[in-house]
Amino acid sequence: MNEGRIFLQGRWWPLQPESIPALESAIAAPWEQDVVDVLRSWWDDSEYLTVMTSGSTGDPRPIDHAKSSMVESARRTLHHFGLHPGATAGLAMPVKFIGGMMMLVRAIVGKLDVVAVQPQACPKFFDSPDCLLDFVPLTPAQAQALHATDPDRWRRIHCLLVGGGTVNRTWLKSLKDGPRIVESFGMTETISHFALRTLHPKAEKDFHCLPGFQVSSAENDALVIQGPHGQRWETRDAAHVSSPHAFTWLGRLDGVVNSGGIKIHPEHVESILSSVIDQPFKCFGKFDEHWGEILVLRIHAETAPPDAEAIRSRIWARAGNDLSKHHSPKIIEWAPLQQTKTGKWKMPLP
Repeated sequence: MNEGRIFLQGRWWPLQPESIPALESAIAAPWEQDVVDVLRSWWDDSEYLTVMTSGSTGDPRPIDHAKSSMVESARRTLHHFGLHPGATAGLAMPVKFIGGMMMLVRAIVGKLDVVAVQPQACPKFFDSPDCLLDFVPLTPAQAQALHATDPDRWRRIHCLLVGGGTVNRTWLKSLKDGPRIVESFGMTETISHFALRTLHPKAEKDFHCLPGFQVSSAENDALVIQGPHGQRWETRDAAHVSSPHAFTWLGRLDGVVNSGGIKIHPEHVESILSSVIDQPFKCFGKFDEHWGEILVLRIHAETAPPDAEAIRSRIWARAGNDLSKHHSPKIIEWAPLQQTKTGKWKMPLP
């Protein structure tokens, strides 16, 4: 009986603790080392696994999740999507974060075969075993890129789970066939997704909670989540709650920018770049067809100065040195900013 396998370095490896020494000797890339590190941590004697939050509810921070709770989460997903031992899944998300980490846990718990590829804008699944992928979690940007590179192989995916960013509705409407696409809603605190909705072939408006979860709304319309063991999380997401088990997402209550699944806190970027910008400025998110949102930096001025390009170069140089990858503003512009009654500069509307 299939006990679950992982495809790395051109071959299949049993998903068993005994594989760790051989895997350690065979791997050649940092992302592969991350995979082995998670597997080793999963099979060690600790009852907990540490994972970094993505920044949805504040500054990124480590959270310890009980392995027993992660098994529960994996079983909910396996049951919902009908994934049985021997089914083949794809892994193209960083395993340091909950989305990628839980795909490894699902493979172990569900005895799945998982094809692991380097996390990048366009996953290279089909450079690996030419097989049907029953289940693949991706960011919306990754899904679009995979579809664009090879529409024929795109049809070899049975079910695609998208999350971590805004899905391009124009792209969705353009799809004629291909995999079932389901959008996830969740965060590190809830151990990956706790609610799902189908986007293709027929779109649902509401997210529906998985067993064990309920939702409600706070006075400011913030979505409140109740977990299976009495946990309670008040999010920074605005939502219309139609029942304890269904809700419509309305948007963010704060200025966190979600660009291709990367959470960017404008205030943090502003604090880093303030040393190279003399005028008042603000960072904010703007809709983008490919990334969902991109980070824009607006400097307070009626028009761009004559040396605008030099200023842009200086700002981007500082961002490249002092900010994490992907956190640099994609657009730097000059336009008037508004102030509050107390003299604070307002974040511009997208």
